[in-house]
Amino acid sequence: MTTIPYAMSWEEPASARARGYDYDHEILVALPPSYHVSPDRHYPVLWSMDGAMAFAVTSGVVNLYTVGKRIPEIIVVGVGHKSRHGMLGFAHRTFDLFPPGSVWSEPGLGSEYMKEMGFDFDMSLPFLKGDMFLDFLVDQLRASLGEKYRMADDHTLWGHSAGGGFASYALLARPGAFGRFIIGSGTNGLTIDLEAEYAKDHDDLPAKVFIGMADGEINHAPLCAQRLISRTTLLAENLRLRGYPSLDLRTRLYTDRDHFTVMPLIIGDGLQHVYADVIEGLEKPNW
Repeated sequence: MTTIPYAMSWEEPASARARGYDYDHEILVALPPSYHVSPDRHYPVLWSMDGAMAFAVTSGVVNLYTVGKRIPEIIVVGVGHKSRHGMLGFAHRTFDLFPPGSVWSEPGLGSEYMKEMGFDFDMSLPFLKGDMFLDFLVDQLRASLGEKYRMADDHTLWGHSAGGGFASYALLARPGAFGRFIIGSGTNGLTIDLEAEYAKDHDDLPAKVFIGMADGEINHAPLCAQRLISRTTLLAENLRLRGYPSLDLRTRLYTDRDHFTVMPLIIGDGLQHVYADVIEGLEKPNW
C-alpha cells in the first residue's frame, strides 16, 4: 500500500533571468503531498507574487486547506527576489509589478502627500517592467517549469498590494493567460482604464476572481493616498456591473484587519472561491 504524505514538500530555490532584465528572479516551488507517489498526475498551479515574503504563508495556507479538503492539491510557485539581498532587492518588486503607464498615487492630493512623505513614484516610471514581467511568467517561466514539473493547464495568479495590482492588470492585459485570480488590496489607475477599454470590445470575461480588502487600510494615510480601497472597490464594482456571463466574481471587505493581517484570510477565502468548481462533491473531514 502506497503511503501518501500529508504535507507539501519544498524544492530547492532556483533562479531565472527574464528577457529584458539585467538581474535574476528567485523561483520557489512547493509540491502537493501526492506529487512523488502519483507519477501520472498533473496539478493546477498557483503563482504567488512577492516571492519569499508571501511564499511561506501562501504555501502554509494551501497545505492546511489541502489537508482539510477545502481545495484540490496544487503546485505553488513563488516568484520574487532573494531575501538575503535585503530591501534593495525587494525594491525591484516595484519594477516587476507595475506596468508602464501605472498610476500609483492619485494625481493631486494623493501624489502630493506621498511626495511630502519622501515617495516620488515618478522616479520609477522609466524602469517599470510589469508588461515584461507578465510575459516572463506566461511565456518563459511557465514553459520552463512545465518541463520539470507536472503542471496542468490550470493557472491561478495571486498577489497582494502591488501584487494585487499586478494580478488585476494581468486579468485585463492578457485575458485567458490565467483562469483564476486572487487579488488582495491593490490596483492602480491604469487597471481602471484597461477595464474600460476591455469592455468596449468584449461582452464576456471568462475567469474566476476573488478580491479582498481590509477596513483598516482606509485608516492608513499612505494607503489612502494610493486610493487602495477606493480603486480596488471601483474595479470590483465595474466588473460586477458589466454582467460578464462567464465571470465568477466574489469581493470581500474584512473588518478589524490591516494591510498585513488580512493576507492569510484573502489567501484562504480566495483559494476556496476560485477552486469551488473543482472541489464540489469532495468529501471533507468531519473535524
